[in-house]
Amino acid sequence: MAAAQLTLLFIASLVAIFPPGAASVERLYADWLYPIIQANLTSLSNRVPIALFDIAAVAWLLILIGIWTKSIKQARKQQRLRALWRGLAATLTLLAVVYLWFIAVWGLNYSRPRLESQLTFDASKVTPQAVRALAEHAVAQANRTYAAAHAAGFPGTWDAPQSLIDGLHGVEKELGRPRPTVVARPKVTLFSPYYRAAGVSGQLAPLFLETLLNPDITGPERPAVLGHEWAHLAGYAPESDASFVGLLAAMRAGPAGEYSAWLDLVSEAARELQPVTQRLVLEQLGPGPRQDQNAIRERLKTRVPTIDRAAWATYDQMLRSQGVEEGVQSYSRVIELLIGTDVLKLPPIINP
Repeated sequence: MAAAQLTLLFIASLVAIFPPGAASVERLYADWLYPIIQANLTSLSNRVPIALFDIAAVAWLLILIGIWTKSIKQARKQQRLRALWRGLAATLTLLAVVYLWFIAVWGLNYSRPRLESQLTFDASKVTPQAVRALAEHAVAQANRTYAAAHAAGFPGTWDAPQSLIDGLHGVEKELGRPRPTVVARPKVTLFSPYYRAAGVSGQLAPLFLETLLNPDITGPERPAVLGHEWAHLAGYAPESDASFVGLLAAMRAGPAGEYSAWLDLVSEAARELQPVTQRLVLEQLGPGPRQDQNAIRERLKTRVPTIDRAAWATYDQMLRSQGVEEGVQSYSRVIELLIGTDVLKLPPIINP
């Protein structure tokens, strides 16, 4: 218990140096401390072929079982509840250490300024007409890049394409990051059945800064999903920021990455359209991209509605607790970022 309390005190002291919302978060944490933590922790986790998150989860479960087995035995032997209170205190200490470790090694990124505050962002550009124009442009680009992407082939489950790494580093440099991110090799987790049931494509495991992917995601999905998770690894915590960085990185990652980004953007932009407009836009999608979309829909049929709703509701609350007011709705804000920054140089809107 003494060791756990000392660890708790050390991490709490570290977190106290960077109070959430303070200007020091960006200057001292995001630009200085986090890149050091990230480079070393991800390099360490890359040496292990299995997810350290899985090992930690099993270890924590065994520790909790040991704590409560001992506490219950002592309570029965002594005929007193004091042992149960000690078990509860030990459990809360363990949870506090895990939470503060999460905050120290990654969670403080939620307190960084949003990307729109660091870019030339014009909210007046975000109109229904502009969203439709973006959706139609994404459809046209998906149609254009389909053949070349399938001819080049898509990365496998455990692949970390160098072209995508280079794309991420290029975007980071343009956004003013002081050093390139050490990317995490994609891994499959013991929680893959949960990913399938909840419709999760991938996840940054923040405790050891690993990238975990759903092994069932299709080839055309993989570069965009991997780019998104690596953007989280780069310190872009809000989902919209990670999608923005991930999509731009994928668009620079050769034919497969470019197609994956545009196909993902077709779905993201179409979701923001009214049903009639959405149907008209998606009718322009070619047979190849339509087939890939159908394969993604087939994959998502493994979702279990109850688990899916519970998972996203829990994640929504977690995001809000970290200061992301939109919760899971922050995923859709990438459309606003793309239009408001005009980073894609979309064609002029005709008859707005």
